[in-house]
Amino acid sequence: MSNDAEILNAILDMKTHFDRKLDQFGHRLDRVEQRLDGMDQRLDSMDQRLDGIDHRLKDLQVTVHNQGERISRMEGRLDEQSRILAALIPTRVAAVPPAAE
Repeated sequence: MSNDAEILNAILDMKTHFDRKLDQFGHRLDRVEQRLDGMDQRLDSMDQRLDGIDHRLKDLQVTVHNQGERISRMEGRLDEQSRILAALIPTRVAAVPPAAE
């Protein structure tokens, strides 16, 4: 009988050992899940910030494009005004240096 009792005690000891290990593993798994939840929250926050940056970048691109168009129109007007002024100045006067007048 003592042999059967020793076997049962050994089985009980193994069960206790495995239960402790399973509990430890469960606690470690809980901590890992908590860390992953925290990482998910941080990633969500970063995604929101990146979305905001993308939106601001698109706004900036539109603004730069619009400013480029305005500058092009201004250059065209300046070229036109330059041609008008050149046409209004007589060629003879334009050819004489200012000090000679």
